[in-house]
Amino acid sequence: MSAKHIVNRTMLSIRAICTSFKLQNLSQPWLGALRQNGGVHKHSKFAAPTVVKWMHPSTGRLKLNVDGAFKLAIGGDGGGGILRDHEGSCVFAFATNYQKVISALDGEARALRDGLTLCCRKGFLDIMVETDSQNLVQIVTGQMSHPWELTCIIQDVAVITRNLKALIKYVPREANQVAHSLVGHGCSADHLNFWESGADIPHAVKVPYCLDKVGCSTLRL
Repeated sequence: MSAKHIVNRTMLSIRAICTSFKLQNLSQPWLGALRQNGGVHKHSKFAAPTVVKWMHPSTGRLKLNVDGAFKLAIGGDGGGGILRDHEGSCVFAFATNYQKVISALDGEARALRDGLTLCCRKGFLDIMVETDSQNLVQIVTGQMSHPWELTCIIQDVAVITRNLKALIKYVPREANQVAHSLVGHGCSADHLNFWESGADIPHAVKVPYCLDKVGCSTLRL
C-alpha cells in the first residue's frame, strides 16, 4: 500500500464523515423526502460509512487472513496470507503465483487451502481464519454448494480442516488489507514466498501490517 493510497483512503474517509455530518443537519422534511425515495439508506452517496478494522485475536489465539486474486490489472493470478498472534505480530506470511485460475473464487479457495496447509505443517492446529470472500465461507461451512470445477480444492480444504480446529469467517476487504497486499506480491512471484517475521515481509505489505498492529481503523462506504 503506497503513501498515495493511504492519503487517498484518508481523504475518502474525511469526505464520508462530512457527508454524514451534513445529513445529520438536514431539516426533518428533507430527511423524510430522502427516506421516502430511498436516498438515505439506498444511495451510496448518503449512506453512513462503517468503521472497519482488523481485530486482534484474544490472548493465546492465532488468526490467519487469506486472500486470492484472478486476473489483476498487473497481470497474473496469485494468493497470499498471514498468521498473526494476539499482539498483531507476524507468525508467518506467504505469497505465491497461481496458474490456470478460472475465477476469483478459485484464487480465494487456493489461498485458503495453502494457508491451512502451512498452519498444519508448522503445528498451528487451533486457529481463527478470515477471508473477504463471502461465497467461499458459505461453501466451506456447508451453507452453499460449490462449482464442480473447484471440487478438488474444496475437498482438500475439508481434509485439512479435519486435522485442525479452524473457525472460518467472512470479513470486509478493508479488514483484510495485509492479505490483499500479499496477493499483489504473489502475482509477480515465480515461486512460493514464505516469511517468518514481520521484519522480513515485502515493503509494500509493511504499511497495512503496521496499521493493523496498532489497531488503525478505516471507513467502508
